[in-house]
Amino acid sequence: MTKNGKYPNVAPMTNIIKEIETYCAQAGIKPSTFGFRAVADGKFFERIKRGGRCWPETEEKVRAYMAENPPEAASERGAA
Repeated sequence: MTKNGKYPNVAPMTNIIKEIETYCAQAGIKPSTFGFRAVADGKFFERIKRGGRCWPETEEKVRAYMAENPPEAASERGAA
């Protein structure tokens, strides 16, 4: 990690970050909650937003979570 908190030589994860932000806004949950539910890592979103690495397998898990848990269902789950 560099002094500015970014990881060198890592392509930005712009698409997945935007998708997670949109999902969280629609579901009414925090990105940390999303990370915990999707990949058992509450710091996942902040890490990739800072430029951290997201392995292809992890990205697949994230996308699968979003597909299997539409935002309406995620918000209802949080209300229970």
